[in-house]
Amino acid sequence: MNLDYLKSFYYIAQCNSISKASEILHVTQPGLSMQLKSLESELGFSLLSRSNKGVLLTSEGEVVYDYAKSIFALEENMYNSINSLEQKKNTLFIASCKTYGSYQLAFNICNFKDIHSGLDICMDTFNTSEVIDKILNHDYNIGIIKGNCSTEAKEMIEETSFFDDEIVLCINPSYSKDEIKIKEVKRIPLIMRDTDSGTYKMVKKFLNNSGIDICDLDILIRSNCTEIIKSSILKSCCASFVAKSCIQKELDNNLIKIIKISDVENFDSLHFSYHLINRKQYKLNEYEQSFYDFLLKNTKSL
Repeated sequence: MNLDYLKSFYYIAQCNSISKASEILHVTQPGLSMQLKSLESELGFSLLSRSNKGVLLTSEGEVVYDYAKSIFALEENMYNSINSLEQKKNTLFIASCKTYGSYQLAFNICNFKDIHSGLDICMDTFNTSEVIDKILNHDYNIGIIKGNCSTEAKEMIEETSFFDDEIVLCINPSYSKDEIKIKEVKRIPLIMRDTDSGTYKMVKKFLNNSGIDICDLDILIRSNCTEIIKSSILKSCCASFVAKSCIQKELDNNLIKIIKISDVENFDSLHFSYHLINRKQYKLNEYEQSFYDFLLKNTKSL
């Protein structure tokens, strides 16, 4: 079928007028009439009939019109998708875990933007498990996670360590002690990250290894926002387990202090690295590779 002829029929039916369709398509009225006749001849039945009110669809014409409407909607969607793809070529999309994305990454992006001033950058934060899912689902091509991928994900994801961090127990400086024993953690009101977060899972493992059930803690609230946790610490004597990089500014200004747990030696489960991740079969584009290299070169661990 000649799609130009189908489009001519579509616009004639939509405008209810050969003359109006002629203006839109920039085709003469005789030319449109010939195209319509050719289409009808190809299909073997009439599609339109003339009346005092314009043109009317025959029953066969109504069927063809409905299909034509779907076909040209698909055509429009195709062009929109192509245009969207062209726009995305100058946009860097990054999916990051919340602890790194909300602090260190924001600073690094500003420095990277100075080098690539014409680049649009879109950075979204999620829990680590969500970042991995979004990379695997092709929602993003480059991600940053806390710790390592699961064994299953490692088969499909390439990961590169680039920044070392640790989870610390911190509190308002007005708290009288600088160090406590592990059992005393149960007596301090705590603000915890949400149970889906990497921080929560690491703290739970650390406490279990130290003989403490996380269910025995005095947890006042849970939050998926580190800023809410920090604000609560600043205004009260609540404590929280947070990534040290997230509170470095407050530590430097003596607004928050770290409590040492004196009778525990093995803190390995609270030490971790952030990893850059991407799908193994995906080749990073120019901007993604440039950002990847920039982060590896310019990021300094605590």
